Amino acid sequence: MDADHKATPAAENMSERLRLKRFFLIALVSSLATCTVIAVGVLLLGEFNDTTFRILGTLGVLAFHSAVAMVCAHTLERRRWPLLSIAGLILFGINFVVFEACIWSGGPDDPIIQSFGTTFALVIAYIVAIPCASLRERGKWPRTATSGLVACALAFALVALCIWYEPRWEIHENYIKTAWVLSIIAISFGHTCLLGRLPGGLKLDWLLRWAILWLWCTGALASVMIVFELEDEFLLRIFGAFGVLDASGSLALVIMTRLRQVRKVEMIETAEARIEIHCPRCTTQQIVNVGASKCAACGLKFRIEIEEPRCAKCDYLLWNLTERRCPECGTPF
Repeated sequence: MDADHKATPAAENMSERLRLKRFFLIALVSSLATCTVIAVGVLLLGEFNDTTFRILGTLGVLAFHSAVAMVCAHTLERRRWPLLSIAGLILFGINFVVFEACIWSGGPDDPIIQSFGTTFALVIAYIVAIPCASLRERGKWPRTATSGLVACALAFALVALCIWYEPRWEIHENYIKTAWVLSIIAISFGHTCLLGRLPGGLKLDWLLRWAILWLWCTGALASVMIVFELEDEFLLRIFGAFGVLDASGSLALVIMTRLRQVRKVEMIETAEARIEIHCPRCTTQQIVNVGASKCAACGLKFRIEIEEPRCAKCDYLLWNLTERRCPECGTPF
């Protein structure tokens, strides 16, 4: 191979990630196809027995974990949350091995049920950790994002401990309560980071603060009720009210953010809401609108955003200014 045609390190890494993604996709399709053939064959020609159930269970577990691994490989391909994606591949790989060992152990059904519980807990922990990893990747609220990742890891570890040791030893009730509280804390951090990813501004900061306040009030009250085993109707009503305020505040924040983004496009004064570009894949020159679009020639999808610098307090256009202070209201920027 000529020196001019040698693959760059970035291209080689991309090729490795694509091969990994292709491997998991092939494993997913193969397991689903094999499971279908065996199930149809048994229904038409044979009978169900322990071996049949184990084979079908193995293929089903393989299909599920291949799908999850493909998602992790996809995020690695896009270079999003690399540490979380690698941790997900490792943990789901270990979970797959344990699950298969429980299926083929030939013992009671309890380990299989525990494997289902562990898999469910791992999926929830991974989903909750995604907003935290994304916010940390952006460099926004790094302490909150890191705390959320730590809370997710601790919550999953303690939940897994309770799942696997409860049937064999009478695990202390405080461990179960702690697992519930840690899970609530992890979900609260994940929800907080999800709200923190929304593009806001000074005009939406008050709504963001109130939404986060009601969110943590809901989590705190739920934790107190679990720890002290409170079932008072009045507390349940307060918990419901906090939950409604949390949901309403979060939904209102999402809607207001979207409206603000639309308004920013409508208020563009120094540029057009259309832009002339060269497609980064096929180099076709074309004019596209702001927002989600795709190449007219090769179909490559991309998103274009144009935002003029405006004062976060009064929306004054901060373009072509020599002093970093809003001439309208005096707010520094």
